[in-house]
Amino acid sequence: MEQTKKLFSQKPSSYWRNSTEMPTYPALEKDLDTDVLVIGAGIAGITTAYELTKRGRSVVLIEGRELISGTTGYTTSKLTAQHDIIYHGLIERYGEETAKQYFRANLQAINYVKDTAAEHGIDCEFEEQEAYVYTQLDEGVETIEKEVEAYRKLQIDGYLADTMPLEIPIKAAAVMRQQAQFHPVKYLIGLLKEIELRGGSIYEQTLAVSFDTESRPVVHTENGHTITANHVVSATHFPVQVENQYFSSNMNPKNSYGIAIKSKKPYPDGMYISLESPKRSIRSLKKGDDHYVLVGGESHVTGDGSSVLDRYERIYQFAEEQFGVEELYEHWSSHDLLTTDQLPFIGKASDDAPGIYTATGFGKWGLSNGVAAATLLADLIDGKDNEFAELYKIGREMEEAEAVSIGEDDVNRISNETVVKPDNLPNGKGAILEKDGQTMAYYRDEKGELHEMSASCTHNGCPVSWNNADHTWDCSCHGSRFTAVGEVVEGPALRALDRE
Repeated sequence: MEQTKKLFSQKPSSYWRNSTEMPTYPALEKDLDTDVLVIGAGIAGITTAYELTKRGRSVVLIEGRELISGTTGYTTSKLTAQHDIIYHGLIERYGEETAKQYFRANLQAINYVKDTAAEHGIDCEFEEQEAYVYTQLDEGVETIEKEVEAYRKLQIDGYLADTMPLEIPIKAAAVMRQQAQFHPVKYLIGLLKEIELRGGSIYEQTLAVSFDTESRPVVHTENGHTITANHVVSATHFPVQVENQYFSSNMNPKNSYGIAIKSKKPYPDGMYISLESPKRSIRSLKKGDDHYVLVGGESHVTGDGSSVLDRYERIYQFAEEQFGVEELYEHWSSHDLLTTDQLPFIGKASDDAPGIYTATGFGKWGLSNGVAAATLLADLIDGKDNEFAELYKIGREMEEAEAVSIGEDDVNRISNETVVKPDNLPNGKGAILEKDGQTMAYYRDEKGELHEMSASCTHNGCPVSWNNADHTWDCSCHGSRFTAVGEVVEGPALRALDRE
């Protein structure tokens, strides 16, 4: 236990990024004028830039940090239209046609990746797999059966099972055929090369901080430059644009976690996710002739104060019991925005910001939804009809989805009771403490220097909490995250935590 806690207390790192030689691009050092500016270099942004350059448009792609360093680089990397249990609920809320559209959009996204990788010879470890949602409880069987009945109504290629190739005892599983897994970073590096070949410009360490939208959109960067464009796509997790309360009111941030292990047991085919909470998500990894497995789960509300180290530990214990862990290879966290009706927001940002488009709220299924977003946004920019425009429309009337998971996510909150004053804070630790009636965030670095910051997020003033594994300050309101010393890791916040 203590050994794994020590491993998990080390800085998280992504298997996908570490198993690939990452390209680097310069920071923007001049003002630019372009046809289309794409902000955000995850799967949605990079695929949008690729699709638009393929259509002959002039495109600039910028990323505030390193490319593919957000959710896309820290994923379970299932490229699937089986988004947990979703289709029965979509039929009940919106009807069969809407549910069928959602499936079709994501199935087309799988085929887009498959065809694009083949067209350009991108070795991204693309493999077709069957996808399973399974329950181990009697009370989960009805939910699974209703989902399989939805498959039948929507003509989805799937079936009901009472066993799985993976040796986990189950009561029932919903199985979807012809789904896929792949290496997202290898795939996107291939797209980046194609963007450059078609004349696109790519910049990283170029943070967009504000918009002017009176005539043509003008985007201002943190380092003082401007990019003027006819069209701007914000593909930045939480939209970077004119403030729109619609997004804040209809999206909730969540964290989840993954570990890559070398398994003592062979791994069968298939991708798996549990119906019950805390979630367990499982797929194989390619790494020579050895058996490597990705195990994820432990989803919870961002910034809820629970112990992330304990969550990693629970995932590890599951992996040990199921596979036998010969080596803990990597561990990382992922951060998602979930809309209240389970459908992403993709399209024109608002009537008040002409020429600005966004894609957000992918939930935990951003790989397929991100690709679907790219082709939809490219069509909107080209003035073409797209059958999925209404499905993902921003500003739609929301019908809240009912929770379908069974069981409860065990929350073990961090206690600061043993830290009564900053002087007691150990090296490498953070804590929320009171000072003169104000709530403050304290972090003592490994050299012993104490850092004192406001505990209020600079986006909307919500309180942050200490993440004891990622060593970040996380905001539960809209998912902003800050380094241990208060610098922005993830928006919507654009400014560091205030220092005293």
